[in-house]
Amino acid sequence: MSPTSTSVRAGAPAALAAAACASAVAGFVLLVGESALPSGTRSDFSPMITAVLAVVSVVGLQRSGSPRTAWSLGAGAVLVLGSVRYLVPEGASTDTLTTVGVVTSGTTGVLLGAAVAGAWAVSNGPWALLTGAWSAFLTAAAVGVQVPVDPVRWTITQWLLAIALVALVAAALTATPGGGAQRFDPRLLAVTALAAGVLTLGYRLLGELVTSEAGSGGTRMWFVAVGALVVVVIGAEVVARVVPSGDDRFVLAVTGAVAAVYPAMLELFGSEQWWLPLLVVAAVALGVWCSPYVPYAAAGLVVALAVSTAAVLWPQFAENVPLPVRLVLIAAGAGLALASSLPGSASVAALGLSLPVPMTAVIGAVWLLPADPRWPALALAAVGAVCAWQVR
Repeated sequence: MSPTSTSVRAGAPAALAAAACASAVAGFVLLVGESALPSGTRSDFSPMITAVLAVVSVVGLQRSGSPRTAWSLGAGAVLVLGSVRYLVPEGASTDTLTTVGVVTSGTTGVLLGAAVAGAWAVSNGPWALLTGAWSAFLTAAAVGVQVPVDPVRWTITQWLLAIALVALVAAALTATPGGGAQRFDPRLLAVTALAAGVLTLGYRLLGELVTSEAGSGGTRMWFVAVGALVVVVIGAEVVARVVPSGDDRFVLAVTGAVAAVYPAMLELFGSEQWWLPLLVVAAVALGVWCSPYVPYAAAGLVVALAVSTAAVLWPQFAENVPLPVRLVLIAAGAGLALASSLPGSASVAALGLSLPVPMTAVIGAVWLLPADPRWPALALAAVGAVCAWQVR
């Protein structure tokens, strides 16, 4: 067998592994962004930097038409993320820590963009990408991610970085030219980049607004909370109307999925059973795998919403249905919904995949309101139901 044929045969599995691992790393880093730096050194613009750079980098890499360039750039981004904790000294100044946060955010955006560009160049790549990104979103908090500027310890984050680096290098070495380059559309780039900046910054402001009103209680608190959720849904709907037909459901599906899974994420975070995150990852993969056979995004959202909301509204349901079963149904439903609404445009995919973590600024603020948990659960269920109706 010639070296060329061997490279071709190894290229697809390596690319799939690289897409899943790279998107998972990006998800892990994004999810600890709020805790990675001490209070007073975090930048409100970090989520915006990540999202905009993800969109811009994926478009640039797609124009190059070289999957090898995408995987190589992703490997470089992983090296940067893995080096941060070794390069930043303990007791670093506030300015240094702020700079570290901005650099980390930018590097994460480039990594996510490289993962999307590389995944779009291989068959089934988008599914692997989605599985890695969404699995990380659901499990990162439960796994416990080591803060980059803390004293160095070989944690699961470092293991994930090492695995991702190996996968990305293998994908770069075995990549074949062509396949996946899309026609450059300046309008779509402008729309997705603008949406990335506006939505991520808007989520932060809305989350702070809801949190600031949490102490007021009564009608005013709920008016602000419901208004914030309405704005989130409207933002997703506006994006759906300005992107190409066929790409319009993804951001709405992401919005509904985050609202549906957030209570389950907290349950997973509170569990000490080490195997539950692995079960969630398998459930996400199952939901994604089922999407060609059951291509109904609304059905996936309805399943995730029904199980998640019922566990809060009826404690007896939560007692009778074990947590592992509920997590499987919620994770698989969300995976099915997102996979069934995957866009054809890589830039829209990069936009959608960069939104779940910033969106938790609003969803989490509503969930933590000082009220009976059933009311926040109903508010999130309403958001998910509207999104399910829109992606039907």
